[in-house]
Amino acid sequence: MKYRKQIALIALNCLAFAAVAIFLFPYAFMVASAFKSRLETFAYPPIWIFRPTLENFRTILADIHIMFYMKNSTIVASASTILTMLFAIPATYSLARYRFPFKEGIAYGFLFLQMVPAISIVFSLFYIARTFGLHDTYLFLILCYLLWNVPYAIWMLRGFLEAIPVELEEAAMVDGCSRFKAFLVITLPLMGGGLAASAILIFIGVWNEFALAFFLTSTEARTMPTTIAFFLTHAGIKWGPMFATATLGTLPVVAFALIVRKYFISALTLGAVKG
Repeated sequence: MKYRKQIALIALNCLAFAAVAIFLFPYAFMVASAFKSRLETFAYPPIWIFRPTLENFRTILADIHIMFYMKNSTIVASASTILTMLFAIPATYSLARYRFPFKEGIAYGFLFLQMVPAISIVFSLFYIARTFGLHDTYLFLILCYLLWNVPYAIWMLRGFLEAIPVELEEAAMVDGCSRFKAFLVITLPLMGGGLAASAILIFIGVWNEFALAFFLTSTEARTMPTTIAFFLTHAGIKWGPMFATATLGTLPVVAFALIVRKYFISALTLGAVKG
């Protein structure tokens, strides 16, 4: 029996390793191609042993001004994530703790909004932006992401909040806390895991979003993903600079996930009751 368990464990580990390898292979290929010369990029079969070059990175830093677009993405993604959480937290609390007519209907209405493809309303948003002079501005792009992500965040956070016993808040209110203070001191820290997970997913989603950013911006507010279109030319696709841009574009997301991960893990281990 012990031998069978060891075989099963080894097989499970091999499957997990294979799944991770399949998942990471495109990223490894992307990063490797970013450091290849033009000829090495087009080589078939792909070359994995080569002399790294920074030619592609020099191209995008000098010709595409990629740092300007990365700054735009950082501003838009950070502001969208923070504002989304600020609006979603009180809305989630209302749905989870209060009783009122059509409560579940409103909740499922939020879910329905997530089923609408962004591309289906992009032309309406473009018309609104041009009418009010908001095209190619941070403000309008952030508002669009805010309206798009708040329902998603509400659904994410509602499950975390409903898993926290309401008796903890009631006990705090018996001790003299207001409802707001009880939520702020007791409930909100216990939602840390959900807040971190939601923030990570929203930040990544906004950072990688292409359709809205492509149609609602032109120069001043253009974000990182839309720069991919620069490399699709009549002469062909500039694969090297494209891979270099994609590699640079993943760094802030990875850094953000690593920073928030610490708070995510600590929030999951946070206790609420003494004794």
